Formats: sequence, C-alpha cells, structure tokens
Amino acid sequence: MVRFWILFIVVIALLAFLAQLLSKFDIISRKMRVYFGILLLLLALGIGIFNFFQEKREDTLNDLAHSFLQGKSLICQVGTHTIEANNKSFNFISGTLTLMGKEESDYYRVTIPLKACQLKNATSH
Repeated sequence: MVRFWILFIVVIALLAFLAQLLSKFDIISRKMRVYFGILLLLLALGIGIFNFFQEKREDTLNDLAHSFLQGKSLICQVGTHTIEANNKSFNFISGTLTLMGKEESDYYRVTIPLKACQLKNATSH
C-alpha cells in the first residue's frame, strides 16, 4: 500500500507541475486546470480502490497457500464437485497458484485453482 501512495504522490506532483506550466503559457485556462485536477483525483481514487481490493485478494490467497503447506485441509469447489484438498493428495504449484493431484491419489491430473478454495475450518462455522 505504501508503494501505491508514493507512486500516487509522484504522479500527482508531476501532473500538477505540467498543468501549472500549461496554464502559465496560456495553453489551458485556470478553469480547465481545476477540471483536470478533479479528473486526476477521481482517477487516483479509482486506482486506490482497485489496489485495495487486489491486495486483499492476494492476502487471502497467500493465507490459503500457507495453510495448505502447513498441512491444513482446504475445501475446493470444482464445477459441481466439492473436493477436500490436503498436502497428502495434492501438490501446491506456486507459479500458477494451483493444486495438482498427486500421482498416487484419486485426484491424479486434477488441477484446482487456489482461488476456488477456502480453509476447511472456515466452512464449518
């Protein structure tokens, strides 16, 4: 989140400087500069909201991955089937954030995206 705010401040400062230069040389009017500033703030607000939800989703996936690697079971919804995934029957593929069925299990060649899962204890409440 800190990266976003640093980037946001730098971009706003650069765009404000650009608007000042354009206004000074009478390329845009002061009224247009205000509209330009409001547009930039709305755009930054939209980016901030998107970034917030993206980080929240990434944290959820990281928590699921850590839980799975610690030996906890996940409940995954694959189509109409509900599968209980654990590290005895599935391997975690970190590059694609998926679970792949182990060769010696009943789920051999079954691939489950981690985003289709939730912690088993979270579903029993």
